[in-house]
Amino acid sequence: MENSTFKCVAFGGFDKQDVIRYIEQSAREAAEVREQLQLENERLRTESADLQAQVRALREKLEAESSLREDAQSRLEQAKRALEDLRTAKADADRLTAEVERLRPDAEAYVRFRNRIGDIECAANKRAAELESTTTARLRRTTDLFRSQYTDLMSSFEAAAAHVISELRKVEVNLTQLPRAMDQTGAELNELSALLEQGPEQKGT
Repeated sequence: MENSTFKCVAFGGFDKQDVIRYIEQSAREAAEVREQLQLENERLRTESADLQAQVRALREKLEAESSLREDAQSRLEQAKRALEDLRTAKADADRLTAEVERLRPDAEAYVRFRNRIGDIECAANKRAAELESTTTARLRRTTDLFRSQYTDLMSSFEAAAAHVISELRKVEVNLTQLPRAMDQTGAELNELSALLEQGPEQKGT
């Protein structure tokens, strides 16, 4: 507000029109200052609301990323358990293969023994032939069954192992990206919190 010099009159002190103009000018200037302060207050309120909304969004993002990290760790544990199950299945398949190999010499020995006997009586030959046929068929079925089970187990093991390895790689990629994303989010949250703590007065300056 500018300093005003009032004219003096002969009687009654200062000039009335100068005083009135001074009061009106002071009122206008005060109204302008009040309006500017109100506008600045509204601007600061809007800015504060926007910053609070950003802080809430960043907090929600941080919570979502934390949930994603926990989910990734849970999937990693499940993948590890599945891999252990596959290893157990492979051990069972190896055991079945060993059992087949153990039975093979007995069957071959039986065939060699039968070839040495010669031509005995018809009933004995018939019984031996029936026994051979039954045993060979049973052994063949058992061998085919073991071989089929072993093939299925190995196929399932290879497919599951490839899937587990792929999932483990995805989990590792997610786990390596999460700390950087969480660090960035934490930095943004700290910056916004610092801006909120400064208050409207410091922001205006």
